[in-house]
Amino acid sequence: MRFLSCVAMLCLVAAPAFASAHLIRSVPANGAKVKSPRRIVLTFSEAPEPAFSGAMVLDKEGRNLTGEPVHFSGRSMTLRPGRLPPGRYLLSWHSVGHDGKRQDGRLHFRVRQ
Repeated sequence: MRFLSCVAMLCLVAAPAFASAHLIRSVPANGAKVKSPRRIVLTFSEAPEPAFSGAMVLDKEGRNLTGEPVHFSGRSMTLRPGRLPPGRYLLSWHSVGHDGKRQDGRLHFRVRQ
């Protein structure tokens, strides 16, 4: 019985280490009105696995304006979409952490004149 209690306690303590790579911050932020961003940075709770994670910028017609390949560095994913004309944009992302679970989401931002 004591052994099972110890195993259960270890599982509870280790649970945060198995958390998924979820988004904790983005620049620009969801709903932001900004000048055309030279780069878009997504920061996650843990380093996403580059082979299984990514993002893209879509205009209102659904065209992919992501630009050069997504760059990964630690817990961050960076996109360089190039100059975006004024309008609304959708940033669609997905990440897979070390636990193998996929997280995905969408952010909206607007480029002002």
